[in-house]
Amino acid sequence: MLIYKKRNKFGDDELKIKGKEVGEIMKSLKTRDGRRDFFRENREIILYIIFGAGTTLISMASYALFRVLFPTAESVPAWLSWIYELTRNLGADGNTILPNVLSWICANIFAFITNRIIVFRSGKKGFFVVLEALKFFASRLFTLACDILIMYLLVDLTGIRNFFYEAAAKIFSTVVVLVLNYILSKLFVFRKKKEINSAKSNEDTPK
Repeated sequence: MLIYKKRNKFGDDELKIKGKEVGEIMKSLKTRDGRRDFFRENREIILYIIFGAGTTLISMASYALFRVLFPTAESVPAWLSWIYELTRNLGADGNTILPNVLSWICANIFAFITNRIIVFRSGKKGFFVVLEALKFFASRLFTLACDILIMYLLVDLTGIRNFFYEAAAKIFSTVVVLVLNYILSKLFVFRKKKEINSAKSNEDTPK
């Protein structure tokens, strides 16, 4: 989906999506064929947004579930206790960090499966599936670090302690992470051969 502005003959800016005016698109969405064509042209991004919302819901629900399951250090199973102890030794609250880590894992497993099968339709098998999973979680760890860095720069470093400011900062950070996740998934994790060949042909084209 390509969104840009273009000046018309009267000198006014017109918002266009893939060369079509927004008004034209809104009009076409009123018909079944128009909606079908719009979905076909923007299928990947639409599904990415839908399953991105699903990933967020799973993250929130699983966080709440793990908070109930592991309310204290004594309730944490032995094979997870090291995470609790590590966060506590670092001065953090293990009661919130552990559920956050587990919810992140659950949400990104869901995201990997849906992105691979439904959104980007990766046809790779065997070892390449493992390679995709490694690249996917590596990219999500990178964007998680970006999220933490953005919040640190906008909130912790500025010293601004205001609910609405922090909410606005988190929304901005979420949008940045969402865009980065899509770019990394499309161009790094689930990159298709035809996209690679297209990129190579563009590089070989004389300028």
